[in-house]
Amino acid sequence: MRLSAGLTRGSGTTFLPMLGRRRAEAEALEPTGQLRIRAERLGKRPVVVDAYRTAPFHLGLPSDRAGDGSVELIVQGVGPGYLPGDRLEIDVAVGDSASLTLRGQGATRVYPSPRGNPAAVDVRLSVGAGGRLVYLPGELIPFRQSVLGQVTRVDVAEGGSLALGEILTPGRVAMGEVHQFTRLHLAVEARYGGRPCLIERARLEPDRRPLPSIGRHGDDPIASALYLIGEGWSLPESPRVHESVTWAAATGEGYTLVRLLGPTVQAVSAAMRALLP
Repeated sequence: MRLSAGLTRGSGTTFLPMLGRRRAEAEALEPTGQLRIRAERLGKRPVVVDAYRTAPFHLGLPSDRAGDGSVELIVQGVGPGYLPGDRLEIDVAVGDSASLTLRGQGATRVYPSPRGNPAAVDVRLSVGAGGRLVYLPGELIPFRQSVLGQVTRVDVAEGGSLALGEILTPGRVAMGEVHQFTRLHLAVEARYGGRPCLIERARLEPDRRPLPSIGRHGDDPIASALYLIGEGWSLPESPRVHESVTWAAATGEGYTLVRLLGPTVQAVSAAMRALLP
């Protein structure tokens, strides 16, 4: 197994008076944080063959604690969260017949952006034939005046399978920040067997369209989505989901999408785990 780690500079401002304007603009487009993981099957076991990270990401050691034959990694955050102007890249690839479970250790916080400068996150998830990836990052906590754009691109080969879970909170409830963020753009674009199977784009702007309304989140503060792409997924016939959590599923060619609404992150997370085949 090969593990590599590296560090790049943070997101602070650098003044370069001796360099040309184009050079400064090019450097401004560099990502401020990167996470790259590759899992392959070597012999009878899946192993992590490449792991590269920069702040704010930190990786725990690989383990088999998932208990399903996959290798598991825990992603930790070493910074306060997503800051205005951050440009983060997450790239996770699972090879043919390999299996990886990737979990977030804690919540992801999105900090205020009074000037409207967004944090941008580009997530790429790929699974080879016969491979399996379960990606469950921590819940998203958007602070007051926060702005975030996140695009998740999924590419699953024929015979592969991927589960992606996303949980959205209303903000720092204890501080009175209930749906006080400015804007969230959350997109998922999934392909199975080389063909698009699911494209979803959400634009959440509480000032323009309140989330606690009929047909949206209603009275439930926590919203979640579970994306099941590829083969091998079938929802349990009698999942043990607490009565406080409402959920519904839709199935199409190459995908199953589950929506969940509930009172707490803990209740929704437990329901999501119960629904995972």
